[in-house]
Amino acid sequence: MGVYTLNIVADSYRQEEIGRCQEGENLILRREPMNRYDVNAVAVLRGNGEQIGYLSRDDAEWVARIMDDGNEVEARIKWVTGGTQDKAFYDVVIDINTMTEEKNTKKGLWRKMFGR
Repeated sequence: MGVYTLNIVADSYRQEEIGRCQEGENLILRREPMNRYDVNAVAVLRGNGEQIGYLSRDDAEWVARIMDDGNEVEARIKWVTGGTQDKAFYDVVIDINTMTEEKNTKKGLWRKMFGR
């Protein structure tokens, strides 16, 4: 429980949208449990609904558990790298805040997530 810094997975066809992103911009995390590649998929969207990528499979696994339990997860852009002559492909680093409601902290979020 807390704030975590993560890289998102962005495809080459999302580079135009990523190029318009700003540091500090609030993001939307959307669960995609019917995703044919990953039942834990978590899409990353800008506030205007433009999708800029996904959480990695490893990160999506634990973030999906938190979201599926009905807890809010806030996200914002920490920084965007790339878009230069030396590195044309953009990368996005985000901070997510998984602070949950008091009722869940009393149950022990770690135990709830990992069964320990």
